[in-house]
Amino acid sequence: MSGWRLVLRAPPALRVDLRGITPAALGGLSAAAVERLPVGHGNAHAALAEFFYVGAGGADGTLDFEGDLSRFDRMGWQMAEGRIRVEGHVGHHAGGGMRGGDLWVEGHAGLLAASEMVGGTFTVEGNVGDHAAGALPGSMDGMRGGTLVVKGNAGARFADRMRRGTALVHGTAGDFLASRMVAGTVAVGAGVGAHPGFGMRRGSLVLAPGAAMPAMPPTFVHAGGDVPVFWQLLARELARHGGPFAALAGRRIARHLGDLAADGRGEIIQVM
Repeated sequence: MSGWRLVLRAPPALRVDLRGITPAALGGLSAAAVERLPVGHGNAHAALAEFFYVGAGGADGTLDFEGDLSRFDRMGWQMAEGRIRVEGHVGHHAGGGMRGGDLWVEGHAGLLAASEMVGGTFTVEGNVGDHAAGALPGSMDGMRGGTLVVKGNAGARFADRMRRGTALVHGTAGDFLASRMVAGTVAVGAGVGAHPGFGMRRGSLVLAPGAAMPAMPPTFVHAGGDVPVFWQLLARELARHGGPFAALAGRRIARHLGDLAADGRGEIIQVM
């Protein structure tokens, strides 16, 4: 199946909602049919061709976007298969509800990236805004599966209410990292803000060597680092993503358990 390449004509006057524009939805369509696909523009709808030049892509079926799509929201929303690559920035809710496939953004992503993600792989070469890998407003569950890799920095409340999956930040993460986390693995390479693990119930928060933290929260207690089998398995899994996680397996760790104020059984692992 051949793919499609969508090149931005010009920045839109209002925000555009790209939900439904996925490789599976475009597969088998003609160029004319792709151009007529409706997308939300403000409180109305417009044809996809009003915003993009539509052309044939590669033979691998990848859906390629080119341009600064900072005003285009819900890129890859609930996609279940295929691959999307964005040569530029994307707006809010990118990768939200993903169930499978591969989403690759070469720039930055806005608020609520990978919110309630279930499966697949989402890679952001730049930064993500607040509430990435978290829950949508009014929901009790954040990220529920899959893998989110942020090569830059993350905003506040990263992985809030996360229930399952793996979320990594090569750079820094903001305040309330892994707050109210239920399960899963979060790893940060270069430092965190205030109140990491606030209300954490289960799961693992891994801080790579040199990752600065203001202070260990008082509701976490030291539990030593004698978990060689578990740590070797986790370290090898994280090492696949390179960067600050590439050489974790040979390092000593210190574990702190909590958040005891929430009867939590989670852990903050500091790699020495």
